[in-house]
Amino acid sequence: MPPTKLKLYTDLSLLKSEQPTVDLLVPFCGQSTKEKNPERNLTVGRFDTYEAEGKDFFELTTLEDCDACLLPIRYSQKENDLEFEKEIQAFADLVGASGKKTFVFLGSDIDQFNVKIKNPIIFCNTLYQSKIKSNEFAFTFFFEDFIARYYHDVLPLRNKTDIPTIGFCGFAPPLKQKFGLLKLKELLRLGLNYLGLMKIFPSFSAHSYRVRALLALRKSNKIKKNFIIRPNFGFGGPEGALFPGGVKELNATFRKQYVENIVNTDYTLCVRGYGNNSMRFFEALCCGRIPVFLNTDCVLPFDFLIDWKKYCVWVEEKDINRIPEKVLEFHNKLTNEEFKALQTALRNIWKTYFTPQGFYKHLHLFLNR
Repeated sequence: MPPTKLKLYTDLSLLKSEQPTVDLLVPFCGQSTKEKNPERNLTVGRFDTYEAEGKDFFELTTLEDCDACLLPIRYSQKENDLEFEKEIQAFADLVGASGKKTFVFLGSDIDQFNVKIKNPIIFCNTLYQSKIKSNEFAFTFFFEDFIARYYHDVLPLRNKTDIPTIGFCGFAPPLKQKFGLLKLKELLRLGLNYLGLMKIFPSFSAHSYRVRALLALRKSNKIKKNFIIRPNFGFGGPEGALFPGGVKELNATFRKQYVENIVNTDYTLCVRGYGNNSMRFFEALCCGRIPVFLNTDCVLPFDFLIDWKKYCVWVEEKDINRIPEKVLEFHNKLTNEEFKALQTALRNIWKTYFTPQGFYKHLHLFLNR
């Protein structure tokens, strides 16, 4: 935590925009009606603690007195969005002339962006290590605390067994899809992935890496599998919200099954989807379970503080067919006590850095990097 509050300058008049307000401002602006409505948001409650504590970390002040500036809305996901650029032009000119840095937050699955603000510190969920710039940083995903909600805030610790269990619950087309045009499209995408073409066109890979990883694990008889393959994409509800059941009556049940799939396994498969990121990676941390992370040229948050290879089964893209061996190699090196201690450490990392209050408490670390 910084010795004093981080002083930020922003322009709240921009919040009239249709662009989403950045989460950082929740303590000052409150949560939206949608955010607080369990009928429209399965992750309700995720910002409650941050809303109460956030003003301990930040102070909104004048441009002259601030440590940094903040664009209060998420940067447009459209290329050459002239209307958006016109809308923020006065703000961009003002902060640019000040010479101070400006925090800019982007959306989830953006592969290419062009932030037209001087001296930006950019946070994005989808970054590529081979293309990253010094002012770009990986963002995280915020969701409800699974252990608090479903397990009375007591982390269930698993003992080490000789044969590890790996879990996955989610969408992995063409698996479990009915025969049709969509399945044929995903089969073609999977074939192109096997041919290596997704290394050239990563934006088109979608869930094909996920499917390859699942198929590699299915072939192994040395690892227990706990796979639940869903026929539909989880983010299909109103306004793109997380509605994994597809209909209101099933959403809560599917969400609980999803959490149980993580908690009731030793390892959780975490592979990119439409964007070069994995929300499941952070959900596994929350549940104190070890991620099996397929590195598709990814950037993970706080990689300048956390040696991620110590905390997960790190698998390079070229080794995708050797995932079972990588899991066994990692698992066999741990004693039972080390295995249980790692579970606690992973949950502590999530609580420290990846809750809303945890992430934003450390925002000052990015100012001088």
